[in-house]
Amino acid sequence: MAGNILSFYGSYSAKIACIWLSVWAIRRRAEADYPLDKLTRTVRWVTVAVGFAIAYYLLGPELTYARVAGGLLGLAFLCWPNFAYHLTNLFRRGRGAPQDSL
Repeated sequence: MAGNILSFYGSYSAKIACIWLSVWAIRRRAEADYPLDKLTRTVRWVTVAVGFAIAYYLLGPELTYARVAGGLLGLAFLCWPNFAYHLTNLFRRGRGAPQDSL
């Protein structure tokens, strides 16, 4: 089962890497990234994995939009790690923790 998902995304890896590298170059040049702590990196990579898993496992014509949304979610968190930073800070603020606590 894991081999199927790896072979599926292996065929798309060049396209995914091209998108990631172009966005990375923009982020790097603009110095737009926030420093990510361990929790934020975990949130980022779990969201990427869940998004790509949703895009792979949802089959059928009635789930096409959910499949596209899962793929875009995974790609967005892969390409722009600041999404994970802001998402994690939302949960931290909800618990009463300081905003910039890393």
